[in-house]
Amino acid sequence: MGGWGSGGGRDATKLTSLRKIDLVDLRRLNMLRENGRQLLTWSRNGERVASVNVDYRRSCFILDYRVRDRGDDWRPIREEIPLARTGQKFGGERLWIVCLSCRRRCRAIYGGEYFRCRVCHRATYPSQYEDGPNRLISRAQDVRINLGASGSMDEPFPKKPKWMRWKTYHRLSRKDEIAGERFWRIVGELDERFWKR
Repeated sequence: MGGWGSGGGRDATKLTSLRKIDLVDLRRLNMLRENGRQLLTWSRNGERVASVNVDYRRSCFILDYRVRDRGDDWRPIREEIPLARTGQKFGGERLWIVCLSCRRRCRAIYGGEYFRCRVCHRATYPSQYEDGPNRLISRAQDVRINLGASGSMDEPFPKKPKWMRWKTYHRLSRKDEIAGERFWRIVGELDERFWKR
């Protein structure tokens, strides 16, 4: 696919190590309304690990937060992140975040020291470093987690949520089944090769 060095390397920044601000999450949390500053938080195991104040305006949103390097004092940062709107085919408009560095429109920005798009952070997806069998299982586990289950492949496929259409549920169930079959076929082939040695 890409040329020399195109993948970012194993020591590249992973998206999972950055704080994400996504328009979908902001809309779900009702933060895309002009009603003053609101606190957006990130937590791990029920404990808050980071937060940022979000002040939404029609043309931008303002982020207020603090950062520090190890051992240094906290530094306040205030960023005004521009928003863009594009017309939709059948009316209405789509909202975009404009990256302050590259001016690219995107749906999500990620915070290290500053909030920028994935490209500017040179961040990679965790799945880019998974081999075939692990990638299959990761996809199947993501589907199970999105359906409210634990993600364990040892458990039966989760029941259909009330809000989901049957057609969608059957499609996801079939994908899970195919991923499981492929995974066990690959594991069987690897096991066979091992015992032939």
